[in-house]
Amino acid sequence: MLNEEGRVDFRKIIPFAGEFPWNGIACDAETLADVVRRKPLDENPLIASLEAGSRDRVSLDQLSDESFEQFVQMLRNHRATGYLHDMDFARANWGTKWNAYDQAVDQEAGTARFDTAWSFPEPILLKVSEQFPDATIEIRYADEDIGSNCGSVTFQGGKAVARDEAQRWADMDQLQREKWQAFAYEVKRWTPDEDDE
Repeated sequence: MLNEEGRVDFRKIIPFAGEFPWNGIACDAETLADVVRRKPLDENPLIASLEAGSRDRVSLDQLSDESFEQFVQMLRNHRATGYLHDMDFARANWGTKWNAYDQAVDQEAGTARFDTAWSFPEPILLKVSEQFPDATIEIRYADEDIGSNCGSVTFQGGKAVARDEAQRWADMDQLQREKWQAFAYEVKRWTPDEDDE
């Protein structure tokens, strides 16, 4: 799970078999790749209308050289792996759109703290648990939406064996909201004063 620098690296657990050497994704290249693949529009009508507008405006002849190269590589990746690029792969296979960042790893204590984009990387933790079936992996997670996307999950033998997670904010009563807000502040190591800033 750790790379050569001792940092949490999801690529060591569930690697992307394609190639995408760019640090960013050219939206026009991805949109054109979606057109070529005949990817259906999103189910959400608002998102679908935005996607349709982007698809109507994109043109192979108007791609910059870099966008064109990304477009070609996306199609190669899709043929080889089913995914356009590493972020497309990460969302589907890691449960987050990119690798762990802002890390603190203590190998002696057997602990790691890190941030991810969006939700906690459950598929990664399931895979680690599968690789070390006798280990009990306990995680606590919280995002910036203090109190509503947080909880704790215990993994063992490639399965989630215990969960205590916040419900949707609208489904919680005031006591539950206070409980999960306090939990999230503790996990994030934030105080309500810092959050207000």
